[in-house]
Amino acid sequence: MLQNKKLAGVIPPIITPLNADRTVDTAALQGLARYMMDSGVDGIFAMGTAAESPMLTRAQREQALIALSETCKGKIPLLFGVMETSTDRVLELVREAEELGADAIVAVTPYYFRVKQQEIVKHFAAIREATDLPLIIYNVPVYTGNPIEAETVKQIAQFPNVIAFKDSSGNMQQFQKTIRLMESDPTFSVLQGVQVLSIISLQMGASGLIPGVGNLIPDQLVSLYKAVNSNNLAEAYRIQDFIEQLEASFSIEGYSLPVLKAMPQLLGFGQGIPHYPLSPLSSDGLDRLRAVLRRGGVSMKELHSI
Repeated sequence: MLQNKKLAGVIPPIITPLNADRTVDTAALQGLARYMMDSGVDGIFAMGTAAESPMLTRAQREQALIALSETCKGKIPLLFGVMETSTDRVLELVREAEELGADAIVAVTPYYFRVKQQEIVKHFAAIREATDLPLIIYNVPVYTGNPIEAETVKQIAQFPNVIAFKDSSGNMQQFQKTIRLMESDPTFSVLQGVQVLSIISLQMGASGLIPGVGNLIPDQLVSLYKAVNSNNLAEAYRIQDFIEQLEASFSIEGYSLPVLKAMPQLLGFGQGIPHYPLSPLSSDGLDRLRAVLRRGGVSMKELHSI
């Protein structure tokens, strides 16, 4: 679906709902994907950080991706994260992405061990040579320990069919530099993954957003994107103020992941169970999160039928 089409707009990184026995709750996952599509999002990013992809078993991963492919194929671009510690392990996931119908793949640097910028280029070159799928560069140094510099993005972008860069570093100097370096390529997208930087990033020239709270308020994020593009900044900042409240709620119990998984739970999608050994949000934590959502006008449907 990305053939000759620039990646832009709002592309939520969908969570992976889990059952109590740690199998994938495919009904909740498919319901959440449909909710996002009905809200007007421009794509869905599976197996990213929000999906807990480094923690899932291969069986969990495959179960989730099959369910998403069944729901999204032919309707909306579906991006598969291929995030692993080494190049060889990434290439295994690339083959899986081809088999399961990804529209594009999203790769981070190798992680655990430190790598140099030229080794990052070699890593992406190997991925590029292994597949014809469109490739997206993902910079998330807080988890990989290996930041991707703007000049490195430009170097990787010279490979065929490298279509976008997702930045979750929060380093606005490098983000702005990347936009400037890539502005001569009208087909390449620079995407912001830090949701509290949405407005300023779009004003700088970012093509789109990949926001975790898209699992809760995809419709509002689509409205924010449209408001910035139409220069209706009052509306954009109204939504951004609520996004900042949601961002603050991630510290309710010290970990952001249980809160992120509880957000769609309060819409009726899943049980809010994070990967083992993390615990779901407590009853008190859920009550505090409900209060934030009520103040933001979010309609909660915990008994929602999927």
